[in-house]
Amino acid sequence: MGEKLRYENEHALKLGHVKGDLELKNCRQVLPEKGDTIVVDGRISIRGDVIFEGSLQAEYLEIHGDNTSEIHGDLLVARAVNVRRGQLAITGSATANRFEINAALSVGKDLQATKVSIGGALKVGGNATVEEIKVGGAVKIEGKIDSKSLEVGGAAKCNTGIIGKVDVGGSFKADGAIEIGSIDVGGAVVVGPSSKVIRIDVGGSFKSEGEVTFEDLDVGGAATFGGDAIGKSIDVGGAVTGQGSITLAEKLDVGGSVVVTKNLTVAEEIDVGGSLRAGGKIESPRIDIGGSIHGTHIIAQEFRIGRRGEVSGFVEATDITVEENARGASFYGDSIRVEERARVKNLYGRQIYIERDVRVEGEVLFTEGLETEPGIHFSNEPEQVQKLPRPEDLIK
Repeated sequence: MGEKLRYENEHALKLGHVKGDLELKNCRQVLPEKGDTIVVDGRISIRGDVIFEGSLQAEYLEIHGDNTSEIHGDLLVARAVNVRRGQLAITGSATANRFEINAALSVGKDLQATKVSIGGALKVGGNATVEEIKVGGAVKIEGKIDSKSLEVGGAAKCNTGIIGKVDVGGSFKADGAIEIGSIDVGGAVVVGPSSKVIRIDVGGSFKSEGEVTFEDLDVGGAATFGGDAIGKSIDVGGAVTGQGSITLAEKLDVGGSVVVTKNLTVAEEIDVGGSLRAGGKIESPRIDIGGSIHGTHIIAQEFRIGRRGEVSGFVEATDITVEENARGASFYGDSIRVEERARVKNLYGRQIYIERDVRVEGEVLFTEGLETEPGIHFSNEPEQVQKLPRPEDLIK
């Protein structure tokens, strides 16, 4: 059985290799007797705040502090670090199976553990390799993070790395490229360029500082992409802004507005309650717009512009509906229906139906049938043709 050393009210205590347990009470400063490391083969139990002037190794470390205990070096603990009261600050790296800290943990370099549980805040100056992180307040990791789970009550910030699951009550920010399996954040999320997130569920806003890859993105407020965005689906209550192209394998559902600098390509459907504007091409099997849409070439199987909506650009679709009082440019399709009091520029279709009081400011070309109601104003007489011009020639 190893020895058990007890010290009390020591102002500057020197220790060498303790071949057993160590108890300290109100010992303000502990220095290595030789070298720069204090080694304790057993447990360390501390009451009061203490400063270790060097690295520390132990089987187990327990602190009942008042304010902050410090380790001016590295900490290596085989089992657990338990700070029941107070904070722990380590200038070097820290390694243990478990860290359970009442208030806060600060690590100057790298942190390595199986589980870290902290009531207040966690700050790591280097890398953090921890399977499970649970913090009541805030987390800041300046290096790379590698974790299966990150649960934070307040705000979390890191640089790069891989996280299996992120659950944050406030905000989350990654300055560099981050890979996340799922992220659930109550406030705002910011990820760096070349990030990859499988599932995104954000109550406030989402922003990527560059290109990003994802599967499902569900945001209550606004989503902003600083570069190209490639994903499966987007469901946003507010606005979507993309400084590049957006490509989706399923659907785009936005309650407010969408602005894309380049192209928008959606494999299933586009449903936008407000406005949609793209600097290039818009393409989807089904496009349903409540407000306005702009694109150089809008391609769909089914296209609908809602009441009082507005279309700017060339629309090419199999089935086109322009609802009443809507405004539109050129429409090219198999079946075109223009409802009452709408105003359009050009119509090119196999079958065209125009309701009353519609104004057509350009040309109307059809191959099979044209049905009209009273009160329509044509700037040019409609013409039946054997074959419609090619869309690419009309766009020019």
